[in-house]
Amino acid sequence: LYRKLGLGTRLVRRAIERMQAQGCDEVVLETEVSNVNAQRLYSNLGFIREKRLVRYYLNGVDAFRLKLYFSPPTGAAMKSSLV
Repeated sequence: LYRKLGLGTRLVRRAIERMQAQGCDEVVLETEVSNVNAQRLYSNLGFIREKRLVRYYLNGVDAFRLKLYFSPPTGAAMKSSLV
């Protein structure tokens, strides 16, 4: 009913803005590997895939760890954008 209205994008943007205002350096989250819509939303907002988490959820499903850096990553963080 509420899909494709941009509500998720607006909510995530608002959360990101609040985190930036509070001085956070990055946002880290996980999403199911099969959740293509969520991955697209986060990718469009600048998140990068950092890691695949095998059997991350209690039901045995894998997840991707996604990160959004507020300043350019350095060192090992730059190498991570895998999968």
